[in-house]
Amino acid sequence: MNPSNKKVIIVGPAHPYRGGQALVEAYMHNALSTAGFDTSTVSYTLLYPSIFFPGTTQFDSSSLVPFEHASKIKRLLNSINPLTWIKTARYINKQKPDAVLFVWWMPFFGPALSTVASLLNKQIKVLFLVENYISHENRWFDTFFTKITLKYADAFICQSAYINQQISNDFMDKPVFQTTLSIYDCYNLNTFSKDSARQKLGITTSNVVLFFGLIRPYKGLDKLLIAFADYLKKHGDCTLLVVGECYENIDKYTNLINKLELSKNVQMHNYFVPNEEIEPFFKATDLSCLPYNSGTQSGILMMAYGFKIPVVTTRVGGIAELVKQGETGVVIENNESSNLVNGMHQLLSTKMQVDYSQNIEKFTEELGYKGLSNFIESVLK
Repeated sequence: MNPSNKKVIIVGPAHPYRGGQALVEAYMHNALSTAGFDTSTVSYTLLYPSIFFPGTTQFDSSSLVPFEHASKIKRLLNSINPLTWIKTARYINKQKPDAVLFVWWMPFFGPALSTVASLLNKQIKVLFLVENYISHENRWFDTFFTKITLKYADAFICQSAYINQQISNDFMDKPVFQTTLSIYDCYNLNTFSKDSARQKLGITTSNVVLFFGLIRPYKGLDKLLIAFADYLKKHGDCTLLVVGECYENIDKYTNLINKLELSKNVQMHNYFVPNEEIEPFFKATDLSCLPYNSGTQSGILMMAYGFKIPVVTTRVGGIAELVKQGETGVVIENNESSNLVNGMHQLLSTKMQVDYSQNIEKFTEELGYKGLSNFIESVLK
């Protein structure tokens, strides 16, 4: 089969939407296009109604756009307008694709995506890229919307063994391709060194720990702050960077910082960082900490690996699958303070003896969407 003869339409958030799903679309589009598929994307005119969105904006104002392909993106789908669901299905049918690849990450979109999938011509193969099987919040309707939508799949793509197992248990007769998120190396502009990044951020300590990404309850930042206070008492000489827009009341964390007397050692950057401004935060750091209470996979892990920075992560979902213990990071059982302190100390105390950067470069060589095109070809046979 010649991929250049085959047309694939991705249905999912794409630029100018911001965040992990838009980045997944960019890397997925690039991988399939590079493999020779005629690839385009149907994106959203409305993603989240403003009443349901806790952030400042859903749109990306960055000047750096990874794998820019605006001419291949058509915005049609409104998550809460059924008329656009029908319009989207008609548009896709008119394009006569060989396959449609839906990006699935939250059951909220179940009604829209199940309607579109149900109206597609029968000869079109339907694939679902499943990022999260059930959302982090695990609300009462999540399982219902997930199963009524994913039943339309002819095949699945997942990004961890953890998700693979969940899908395989519920859809035993459907083929599943297991891959990983791509390594997000698009932010490394080679503008900063460690020293210049720390100078820009005003950091004078020898050690730096980074918490990066949207601040949400399941990510365990409160546990990290408590553990960081304990780390300073034992080891001192460390700065914690907390970088990302808070989707909660920020007072929860600033009050905790003040209570723990951490203001001199914690920098809070409470905003969604444009792509071109991400580099110094990772270049300045010695490790990225993911103290999550729950999770499936992590784009933050792939960003850290893109900068060749080791991680400390809890053993949740499929995240630990992508950490080589003692070589690319440290996996701890949970985010109790003693575990986080020991994990951070293990990496920081060995950063001059262990070449974490080289270990990460070697470990990540085979990660990402390699083999995906072969799987899609097999589904289309």
